[in-house]
Amino acid sequence: MTNKKIITVMLLVTIIHFLVSSVIGYYIAVKIGTQIGQIVAGGLTETNDKKSEEDANRIYQNMKTKSDGILERWKFIRLLISLPAKPLMNPFLGELRKNQINRVIAKEITKEQLHTKGTIIDYTANFLNLLSLGLLVYIILRIPKYKEMKT
Repeated sequence: MTNKKIITVMLLVTIIHFLVSSVIGYYIAVKIGTQIGQIVAGGLTETNDKKSEEDANRIYQNMKTKSDGILERWKFIRLLISLPAKPLMNPFLGELRKNQINRVIAKEITKEQLHTKGTIIDYTANFLNLLSLGLLVYIILRIPKYKEMKT
């Protein structure tokens, strides 16, 4: 396979991965957001009916358990669409997001700035993930050509 064909295949795989992961990621985000939103709305409604702190803690724990269950159901699919590099980046991204949220709480930056920085971070992570996928495809397609050159 020539370099031009390899690069074409690499770009096609990268574009297809981007489109598929974007559509599936959007679908998952809508599903998770809707389901967790219903849980939170139900918990808030229930909290308004009961005023004790013990009831509020129980309702909060119930909401958290249900929300964690929903996130767990989508965990494997979210992992698949984030391959190849995002699972390696997630611990770093989580810390970065937490630091940015702490900056909002400390009133060092505004919520709008947090949103802008979060968007930039997500786009950068997605770009690096796609770049690593493209590089991986390129290397895999180059291996047979490299073996031919050695023999």
